[in-house]
Amino acid sequence: MKRIRSYTVLVWLLFVGGLLAQGAFAADPPFPEVSPAEQGVRAETLREMSAWVRKENYDVRAMLLLRRGHLIFEWYSDGITRDHNHNTFSVTKSVVGTLVGCAIKESKIPSPATTLNELFPNSPVLATYPAKAKMKIADLLTMRGGLPVTRGNKPKNDPQRILFDQVHEAEERNRFVLHLPLERVPGESFAYNNNEPQLIAGILEQLYNEDLLPLGQRFLFHPLNFENVAWRFPDKTGNYPGGYGLRLRALDMAKLGQLYLQQGKWNGEQILSEKWCKEATSDQTGTGYGYYWWTEKGSQGELPFAAKGVRGQRIYVDPQKELVFVLTSDLPQDQVPTITKKLIEGFVLKAVASDSPISEKPGEMDQLKAELTLSKQYRSPRRQGLPGNRLPQAP
Repeated sequence: MKRIRSYTVLVWLLFVGGLLAQGAFAADPPFPEVSPAEQGVRAETLREMSAWVRKENYDVRAMLLLRRGHLIFEWYSDGITRDHNHNTFSVTKSVVGTLVGCAIKESKIPSPATTLNELFPNSPVLATYPAKAKMKIADLLTMRGGLPVTRGNKPKNDPQRILFDQVHEAEERNRFVLHLPLERVPGESFAYNNNEPQLIAGILEQLYNEDLLPLGQRFLFHPLNFENVAWRFPDKTGNYPGGYGLRLRALDMAKLGQLYLQQGKWNGEQILSEKWCKEATSDQTGTGYGYYWWTEKGSQGELPFAAKGVRGQRIYVDPQKELVFVLTSDLPQDQVPTITKKLIEGFVLKAVASDSPISEKPGEMDQLKAELTLSKQYRSPRRQGLPGNRLPQAP
């Protein structure tokens, strides 16, 4: 048994070394790179996942799998590398929510129960809208602010899309959203949209007198050593959207998931409080939604949770299995639930065989190596003609 495991590790190290020599991986990986078997995961199932993506011609750009903080699977298609960033779409919301957690940790915001009036007692705008003055930070973080719904993935003539375009094109988005009429009583009902995170973005920018990008760099991107970060679509005042627009490397998306899996601790530093990490990934609404993280109904932070973006962007975290799975892609929106469920439940979770190291079948690592080589040459025909903002971008 020990001889088989030693052979597995040797093959994997040779495999990783070969990729490094080819420039497939950037230097200095943030996670120890080991074989799947060393973390109790079957390489064969991961190989099957890659082959399935290619067989179905899905436009998947990156897939990463961490277990217990070890990088055991790193997959890229069509010449994409670790250094490319990706349009994360609504994964942006989870990052913005994380910045709120950082603000709470340093007492800039006392707690999620803090009202807007408590943060800005002298605001003439809030004096005009007493219902908004009583709105809590938690109402906004859980999509229960009562603001009208805006959705950028609706048809052009849909009222939610029309309002989304109006907000997006506003010279000063934060002020535009703050003046929108309420459609529901704050704190009462969940309605997923982009206005609540835009208002959260405005609150953070007002409290710190900084835009989201430098705030993100200070609190999150620099401490976790994010690279090639970009935040698109600033308005005329230079403020960024709170619900979309952030571009991240897949590896850095994995770091965010791992940060929450580690209860907010990174390299010995407590970036987020344990209390925040549990609350943010617990069901706060009765619908399976936390603080800009999707989770399962009734969860108290112990069940799987995810950051999600349209067209198949995912940071999936399973606390019990101690794994983080990242997906970046451009999938048909009506097929996203089916495809992502197949990837996660049909392959990733199925691949987890044990909490202890397992032995590989002879030749299994060679087969995975060959499959990953094929994946780097694979280009989905569905990528043809896509605009630049929907493609991975090198530094």
